[in-house]
Parts: sequence; C-alpha cells; structure tokens
Amino acid sequence: MRRPDSLAAGERAQLDQVLDACPDLAVAAELARDFAAVTCERRGTELPTWMGRALASGPQPIQSFAAFLQNDRDAVINGLALKWSSGAVEGQVTRIKLIKRRSYGRASFPLLRTLVLASPP
Repeated sequence: MRRPDSLAAGERAQLDQVLDACPDLAVAAELARDFAAVTCERRGTELPTWMGRALASGPQPIQSFAAFLQNDRDAVINGLALKWSSGAVEGQVTRIKLIKRRSYGRASFPLLRTLVLASPP
C-alpha cells in the first residue's frame, strides 16, 4: 500500500504482475489508493464519488466499508472537509477516563471532580 512512486522497479513489476493476475485485487488497490488520497489530502467533498465507485464496483469488503461510512456520511465528509476538529475535546475525555480508571471505580464524584480539576490538561 505504499505510494507507487516509492516502489523500486522490481517491486513495481511484481505488483503489476499480481494485479494483472487478480482483477478484484486491482480494483481494491485502486480504490484504496484513492481513499488514501482523499483522506490524506482532506478532500472530503470527493468522498461521495469514491463511495459510489466503491459500492458499484468494489470487492465485498470495500463495499461493506463504504456502506458503513454512509451511516455517518455527513460527519465523515465534514471531518475531512472542515478545518475544525474535536480532537481537543476527545483528548480531555480520554484524560478523565484515565483518572477514573485509576481509582478502580471507587472514587466518589466529589473526589473524581477534585482529581480532574487538579491534574493539568
């Protein structure tokens, strides 16, 4: 799944041979590369087009993945297209859960509140 331009000549030839032998794998590789480009370059507006292609011509596992993405279609597209992120909030939630887990569920709410407010973010 490395970028094709980063493959050595022998690796590229071997990959071409495998993809020629298995058309389903060739389609899957193309869809995977396109999905990686959409996500890495944050081109969320192109995701519906990719999902349509994946559902129409992709192998079963990729069709299942595309169908799963459609359950939260707007959220996935906005997550790739918009510059805003809920990463900071998710980090705080993870931190609070870690504090709670350390007390093995025995801490009362006032103690848990004190621990959360006392530990720096």
